[in-house]
Amino acid sequence: MTLVYALITFLLVYGLIAVRKVGGITIPAWIPMLVGALVMLAMQVVSVEEAYRAIKMDVILFLLGMFMMVAVLERAGMIQHITVSILRRAGSTDRLLLFILVVMGTLSAFLMNDTIALVATPIILGMSRFGVRPRPLLIALAFAVTIGSAMTPIGNPQNFLIAVESGMRAPMLDFLKYLVLPTLANYIATYYLLRWYYRRALNPTTSTGDTSNTNANTSNGAGASDANTLHADVYDRGMARVSMIVVSTVILAFFALSIARAVGVEPMLDMSHVALAGGSVLLAFSRDRVRVLRHVNWGIILLFVGMFVFMDALTKAGVITMFASLLSPLQLNGMDSNAQSSTGMHSILTIVATSTFLSQFMSNVPFVAFYINVMHEHGFSSDDIKAWVALAGASTLAGNLTILGAASNLIILEAARKEGFTFMEFFRIGSMVTAVNMLILVGFLLIIP
Repeated sequence: MTLVYALITFLLVYGLIAVRKVGGITIPAWIPMLVGALVMLAMQVVSVEEAYRAIKMDVILFLLGMFMMVAVLERAGMIQHITVSILRRAGSTDRLLLFILVVMGTLSAFLMNDTIALVATPIILGMSRFGVRPRPLLIALAFAVTIGSAMTPIGNPQNFLIAVESGMRAPMLDFLKYLVLPTLANYIATYYLLRWYYRRALNPTTSTGDTSNTNANTSNGAGASDANTLHADVYDRGMARVSMIVVSTVILAFFALSIARAVGVEPMLDMSHVALAGGSVLLAFSRDRVRVLRHVNWGIILLFVGMFVFMDALTKAGVITMFASLLSPLQLNGMDSNAQSSTGMHSILTIVATSTFLSQFMSNVPFVAFYINVMHEHGFSSDDIKAWVALAGASTLAGNLTILGAASNLIILEAARKEGFTFMEFFRIGSMVTAVNMLILVGFLLIIP
């Protein structure tokens, strides 16, 4: 009976995550996930001690550290300043479209996609005062932060979860090896698709060079919906300098750790230690610690805490094994040694197709947490790097298919709700972009040894 009750709980939890609204009330994903974990504890599927051990503290500490660093950067006005400084060099709307895709996407790879979405949206809305139509640029921003964040294990929460749970020894290097080229190709392909789709809305002669007065700053440093108050000043220069030094050091340390492990040296620290140290240093230097802590995305952290306990309970109850047997078999023969074998192609296509479809209903972070366990049931290990980066790339790029596919989409389109985006409008262009992005991803994964 434990299996039956656990299965019912699983369906209810993921059903609520998929529906997102009950009676007109939006339900954050962390609520059903946390409730599901508590139900499993109440049914004694897992004990309190087992639940505590199931929580991956390295993931929680990494997220906390990254959120604190990004919060300080935002409150110092640094991210906004960088964004405006780069975008105002575009010179025309056509080039601005490309700049948004490449620059905002690349920033998302290192500063997390939701952050860039939150900060860049009011800047782009503010450009409407200079005759720039924001609609295609906002869609480009939504695609950019999703495409770019797939490139590294620190671009979004699900990528870091994959990096940790897969047991990759050098995640920064492994992700970049397999995902830099498809990401660059996806920038270019998405640019031409958007330029074609919005060819009537985009005016290549519109100048964006006078956006120097555009304000990316707000009274709380976290972005605003009022485009008429935008400018690009760094309003805490001392904190901005310190935060840039710390963040740059942290990112370099991530690379150093991956390089060390790649050459056979086992460092005493891991990425979570580095991220937490960086966040703690900036929090200590900040004069606005309470607001920085308030700006941390505690919902994501609670989602992960509940998710770790819930997934451990589902594994113990046999639900993961049951789903693993129902899903298409994933084979491992020669995956890394011969990526172009039929078996390798079958595995990659299965992972990509499953990720694209189920991410729309389960949301990408809960889907990845579930599917990691399914892959482990099929025997995937830390040696199957290409399979893990396929999961990371596909589950992230799946966010471009619908408005509901990624939290960053909702952040951008909620801030720009007066633009009147509809589900079908996003889906029309999103389906084309996602199809091309997935084809490029699969193509490179099959080619790169």
